[in-house]
Amino acid sequence: MTRLLVVSEHWWTEGGGGELATHLITGLLREFAKVTVLTGTQNPARLPGVRYLYDPLLGAKTKPALWANLVKGEFSGRLAKLIERSDVVYVPRFAYPVIPLAKRLGRRVVVHLHGYQPVSYIAVVLHGSDKGGALRSLKETAELELREHGSVGRAVLSSLVSPLNRLVRLWLSEADAVVCVSRRQAEIVGRVAPELASKLTVVYNPLPEMPAVEKRLGEPYFMYVGGDSYVKGFHVFLKASWKVVKRGCPARFLLAGNFRERSRLLFEALNRWSQGAYIMLGRLEHGDVLKLHSASWALLFPSICEEPLPYAVTESMLAETLPIASRVGGVPEVVQGTYAERMLFTPRSASELAERIEEVLSMSREQLVDIGAGLREAVARRFDVKVIKERLIKVFK
Repeated sequence: MTRLLVVSEHWWTEGGGGELATHLITGLLREFAKVTVLTGTQNPARLPGVRYLYDPLLGAKTKPALWANLVKGEFSGRLAKLIERSDVVYVPRFAYPVIPLAKRLGRRVVVHLHGYQPVSYIAVVLHGSDKGGALRSLKETAELELREHGSVGRAVLSSLVSPLNRLVRLWLSEADAVVCVSRRQAEIVGRVAPELASKLTVVYNPLPEMPAVEKRLGEPYFMYVGGDSYVKGFHVFLKASWKVVKRGCPARFLLAGNFRERSRLLFEALNRWSQGAYIMLGRLEHGDVLKLHSASWALLFPSICEEPLPYAVTESMLAETLPIASRVGGVPEVVQGTYAERMLFTPRSASELAERIEEVLSMSREQLVDIGAGLREAVARRFDVKVIKERLIKVFK
């Protein structure tokens, strides 16, 4: 049996979609490999038969600090012993300095990309910014960090350390295989970092286990789960939803995610003019987010970045909720051939998003239920677990 070492700074339930995907992928890999996980998460979601090891040096808060920790003699010595007892080393997040160490010890290395780290220090590519070959300048990186996090210090630091990202491409060039989660992601990475193109392979992330949702469609609720994130299109959502409200449409919006105080105050003001159209829920546990699908007519997904393969959209289809999503990243691959493909809209277009919301409002509840059932069947076929498992095994062997 193959001995597999997974090195990941975070582990589910800590983190987001990348960590969830890693947890699910590990669940598939343990069927043909003896798996050891080395992580900086103290209390990871555990899988039967998988050995979990905790090391606080992997819990660094920034990527430069993580990379510095990984090359420390104290840590690399311990890591080398684990690598020597393994056949394959799997790097699913940002622990890239592990790659050259594993290769010096003669081990196969597989890297999984859940973002765009090889071509962007902040691992994000805004829609359209990859055209022409060059990605954001230092100034643009700082501006995006400022918009996203509202921190001048973080913006300045990111722009100063972003040249370190050149090391990532050097580290990845030593890997045996680099897995992308959508064709669009592989296209962008391969064009901007052509030295990695021959190593890229596309394997969709497995779907999470999700029981059928009992749809109880009453008032027209629309889910938005991006918080006030700039890259998730919060500003687009605001403009579109307010257009709908001002036209007297009966839509109500369920808002989940991280919201800063200024956003909360804004919604309080808007609710005074809209008779409570915006329902602030804040950050919810993953399971609680999934429960919102029961009453939701549609999911609003106005992201302005090239989402590799967003779980929010695939989970929406599994939950039989129609996603209204911007045409970014791997989203068109997910919804291709379904009714949700007709609901795609141009990134950053609040007017198109408002039109899609009003189109859903014109549908009957019976129509939405029928559409939802078709979405669940389609996404289950596209992300067939047997096919995904076969492709993963082929990459790791």
